[in-house]
Amino acid sequence: MADAAAMPAAQASQPAEAASEARSGTEPRKRINSPQDLQIFLSSRLCQQLMSFVGELSEAVKGKEIDLDRLDKASPLIRNLVALLHKLDAWITEFPPLAQPMRFGNKAFRTWHERLVEQAEDLLTEAFKDVSSDGNTEGLAAELAFYLRGSFGDERRLDYGTGHEAAFMSLLFALGARGVLAKADAADSVLLVFSTYIKIMRRLQTEYVLEPAGSHGVWGLDDFHALPFLLGAAQLTGLEDDVPTGEVYKERYIKDYAAKFLYVDAINQVLLSKQGAPFHETSPMLYDITAVPTWQKTHTGLVKMYRAEVMGKFPVIQHFLFGQTLKWPGDEEGQGAAPAEVPSRAMPPPTMLPTKVPKATGGYAA
Repeated sequence: MADAAAMPAAQASQPAEAASEARSGTEPRKRINSPQDLQIFLSSRLCQQLMSFVGELSEAVKGKEIDLDRLDKASPLIRNLVALLHKLDAWITEFPPLAQPMRFGNKAFRTWHERLVEQAEDLLTEAFKDVSSDGNTEGLAAELAFYLRGSFGDERRLDYGTGHEAAFMSLLFALGARGVLAKADAADSVLLVFSTYIKIMRRLQTEYVLEPAGSHGVWGLDDFHALPFLLGAAQLTGLEDDVPTGEVYKERYIKDYAAKFLYVDAINQVLLSKQGAPFHETSPMLYDITAVPTWQKTHTGLVKMYRAEVMGKFPVIQHFLFGQTLKWPGDEEGQGAAPAEVPSRAMPPPTMLPTKVPKATGGYAA
């Protein structure tokens, strides 16, 4: 009788197992295994698209402040993604740091991350529930769950770095490529979604004392992040009278603008983490950047730095994942491509690597 009762359950599990097996062949996976692979990636159309996507987001936030009132007018997708991130934030409270004699890496982070791994696909499925798209959002949730899991640090090494940050940007990129993220969502993707992601990462780094992955120490922008500086400089473009480039690290600007601009907030985080010595000694690279006269020139330089120091560095980008949406060069044909026609409301990635920030009317695929 016990065996007979178990049969329906076993039979019911077969379709799920079959679906899992079918999906395993197309799961995103690591493809950069050597310096030669890295060069293939850097020369690829995908790398150009990723950089152009960052340029499009930068253009969308020029002169715009972070304002949580935007959330009320945001699209269902944006609101759902912010809600997803708030759930992850609440989990930190559920898993307080353990008492342990370690300078870096509290092991409670592994419990937090384990839940993320378990629930990532369901969280994304929930986030996509109100999205009107011609794409397969259920399949997309399964694919992008890998990028979500990789966006919050490494649970084995108990560290976090710009490679993990790039995984989160890749998730946004994929939503645009698959016609889920709308053109009208570009600014909110940064000012609401990405800014919330950064707040959660700051908390994870603090609560679980995550170790910087591949930090350059005083000769880097920041121990953990790059994109808040890049996108934050874009935000400040044209606002030199309000926030001068040469004084951004001074207390009055930190006090008035850290909550409104990603760059000022990032400077504030550096100042908080490296107290006890002058800014020019603890952060010489950031201090040197203050000599650049405009935020536009600062942004242009940071874009070049991002491509060279994040996308172009093997230790950083070697764990980048490639799959059906973010295709490894050479896999473009016959590998489960995204729909040929993307809805006109969508924000597909541009196809050209910009040498400067794209104009407001350009850069989007037709």
